[in-house]
Amino acid sequence: MKQTLIILFLIYTIQVNSQNYNKNYFRSPLNIPIRLAGNFGEIRANHFHSGIDIKVPFVGVQIYAPADGYVSRIRKSADGYGNALYITHPNGLMTVYGHMQKFNKQFEKYAKDIQYKENSFEFTKYPDSTELKVKKGEIIGYAGNTGRSYGPHVHFEVREADKDVPINPCYFNFVIKDNIKPKFFKLMAYALDEDGKINGSFKKQKFKVYKKGSNYFINKTINYSGKIGFSINANDYLNATRNTQGIYSVKLFLDDSLIYEHHLFRIPFEDTRYINSFIDFEERKTTNQKFQKCFIEPGNKLDIYKFGKEAGIINEIENHKIKIEIADIYGNKSNLFFKIKGEKLIIKKHNYKKMFYYNKDNFLEKENFRAYITKGTLYKDIEQTYEVFPKKKDLYSNIYMLNSYKIPAHKKIHIAISTKQLPKNLVNKALIVLIDKNGNYKSLGGSYIDDFLAVGTKQFGKFAIAVDNIPPQIIEENFNEEKDFTSKKKISFKIKDNLSGIGKYSAKIDKKIIIFEYDKKNDRISYAFDNHIDYNKKHVLKIILFDKKNNQTIYKTTFFK
Repeated sequence: MKQTLIILFLIYTIQVNSQNYNKNYFRSPLNIPIRLAGNFGEIRANHFHSGIDIKVPFVGVQIYAPADGYVSRIRKSADGYGNALYITHPNGLMTVYGHMQKFNKQFEKYAKDIQYKENSFEFTKYPDSTELKVKKGEIIGYAGNTGRSYGPHVHFEVREADKDVPINPCYFNFVIKDNIKPKFFKLMAYALDEDGKINGSFKKQKFKVYKKGSNYFINKTINYSGKIGFSINANDYLNATRNTQGIYSVKLFLDDSLIYEHHLFRIPFEDTRYINSFIDFEERKTTNQKFQKCFIEPGNKLDIYKFGKEAGIINEIENHKIKIEIADIYGNKSNLFFKIKGEKLIIKKHNYKKMFYYNKDNFLEKENFRAYITKGTLYKDIEQTYEVFPKKKDLYSNIYMLNSYKIPAHKKIHIAISTKQLPKNLVNKALIVLIDKNGNYKSLGGSYIDDFLAVGTKQFGKFAIAVDNIPPQIIEENFNEEKDFTSKKKISFKIKDNLSGIGKYSAKIDKKIIIFEYDKKNDRISYAFDNHIDYNKKHVLKIILFDKKNNQTIYKTTFFK
């Protein structure tokens, strides 16, 4: 057993410290001091942050190639990383730049040619190693706010190029000043057995921490029975920025024995959704507080842990001392100390409960509702809950509740709802909606299987059938009364849809295809006037817009430019 643990520790050390890379290989991608709005591994919705977000004072700050290489992927998108470049380097690493305002002239022309060839704003291309070469220190583009971004910054990543796996950019010697220790705020304790208790309660318990000197403490002993686990609410901080940062590593000691440890050095994209098991998902959904667990649920397959199953789970009777150590990647550390007292678990008889199991396929079949939850969708076994509520006036089925929105799902839950109440003339406009706690509808789409409408979703909650037969809207945005754009650099519109969402669109000026950029977060399409039109004349503009249920809007106007 001891030999096995030594082998596992060596494997873990190699994985966490995959430090065969030259720390000084890259220069900074910016010529201004690096200040971070977010770091690698920071907790985000349904994923770990895969890079660092570098603050810039304004849109248009120049971005430089940190080393020689070539553009191996170039992309424009209304969502996600927006305008993004991927550069592969000779050392086997790739660097990524997201939310760019625009690329340099060479890359921007390459992108424009693709857009007009494909008649699409959005595209992804993979140039070969001879097409778009870059030299260290060359300007590759400009910082922006495109895609899913809410302020000017550069999203910068370092990845293993062959496997496309992000690693922590702060491992490399970019100048980022940090002599500030991470801070604890709260502790959560969990009874992990059905009959277990925390201080006499079956529910999880939250504890405030207080600081004394350079350490943190809880001023009461935590009594428990059965198995117990902990999570922490803590943040890291950097010099010269007020933004909170994620914690790099956590260790938990029972008395003097290390029983839990993780480091956020390397996180494959296929594993990033396990963050919903890494954190207290229910707490995030209900209070928006981020508690990261210091134990591992059975369905959590993240490869960041030093120890395997049962790590961090305590089932020891009598008194014990606990120490939790948190650290950033630069070695700044803080410690939380508290005491626990274990008591004998009293097991009671329970009524039979229907369960969904994390390590099995699960089926629920009712007269008008079906659900299929595949093995690996759950992180632990959960009690099965199902309720039916009467339909509302704007719905075409009853409302079916499958478990709670507070429970995470790693894979898609396959659900199907009977279309018995759906008029035949609305079949092509029907979709399944997820109804949130405020009664708002979110379209999930859907396909027909026999007399059911079926869809996959990564959320539990309330579901029903709705209909979208309303065309999307095109709203003039920067028009004057004369529709004279002589002094303006672009023409723009708001585009909105009531339910299913914006689908596709196309635009022509004077019967010539024109590419309008789509800013999804602001519901805006715009065209920056360029050499694709003639000037000093009246133009005819036509836009055709579809939503995802194929409802169409055609907009026509004339303007002078």
